[in-house]
Amino acid sequence: MCTVSFLPIEQGFALAMNRDEKKSRVRGEKPRKQRTGRHYSLHPSEPGGGTWIGINHRGLALALINWHAQPLNEHAQFSRGIAVPHLLAAENLGRVAKLFASLPLERLNPFRLIAASLPERALAEWRWDGNCLSLSQGGWARSHWFSSGRDEAGAARARAKIADRTLGTMSQLRRLHCSHQPERGAFSVCMHRDDAETVSYTEILAGQDGARMRHAAGALCKERLGAPSFLSFHAPLA
Repeated sequence: MCTVSFLPIEQGFALAMNRDEKKSRVRGEKPRKQRTGRHYSLHPSEPGGGTWIGINHRGLALALINWHAQPLNEHAQFSRGIAVPHLLAAENLGRVAKLFASLPLERLNPFRLIAASLPERALAEWRWDGNCLSLSQGGWARSHWFSSGRDEAGAARARAKIADRTLGTMSQLRRLHCSHQPERGAFSVCMHRDDAETVSYTEILAGQDGARMRHAAGALCKERLGAPSFLSFHAPLA
């Protein structure tokens, strides 16, 4: 259950994500700079170290959403959250594709991974259905991705109607991610159910020199955005 939005801006892009989870799930940790392979990256974290969104200092951003339309993998042993930190070690989309080979995909539940590469000005989406990994690439244009554990297709249709309206600025992007249209509930972008809700919002604003990440440890309708964290695209490795 999540909503991811991509918006190209002058000399860069914005990537925003509502993370929707069970209310009983342990709260994630706020973003911080970390080492991923030969690169520095900036991302929030699960207590166990995985994450759902991040960007590295090569201008590669990744976001992962569960693919509820596919059945759960009965052999799954690892959290899907291990994928993003592992793949942030890549410098471009081609390297991401190669690094998938070293992930234990056969032990992960289905997911969709969205990748935005600023140097290549390219978008890609990998889909793991539990048996097969597929890749689709789209243009450098406004895009949205939706997942839901309750009628994924219905949630996608309802949210797309809201998302397809005018969206050309960062403030409009934030308004979308705190939207309760058409009504506050399971299908709204800012999602609220008895058992689950939007538990965090994270946005990435990437430009020529670096990326700024802001994070709210809760839904935007209830929590304020924290102070921005910055990752330089020219940071030397330790």
